Amino acid sequence: MSEKFEVVKLTSKGQMTLPVKVRNLLGIKEGDHLAVYVSDEELILRKFLPFKKASPQDAIFELIGKGEGPSDLAEEHDRYLAKAIEQET
Repeated sequence: MSEKFEVVKLTSKGQMTLPVKVRNLLGIKEGDHLAVYVSDEELILRKFLPFKKASPQDAIFELIGKGEGPSDLAEEHDRYLAKAIEQET
């Protein structure tokens, strides 16, 4: 972790302003999302890049629906993944 740091102050609503240097360094702009992690006494913020929906221009687009598996796999992915992990343990 970098030894350089900035100090920010929380408002009564728990809000803070990220310093311009930090926003510029990470390319964070208005409307961007940050992932917040808590580890012991540390608060970690990371730039969050949401997944974009596949479009016909994406190389993988033509593979959608070609694989094997349940018909509701896209909607129930997390449930199937949790079940598979449970079976492994």
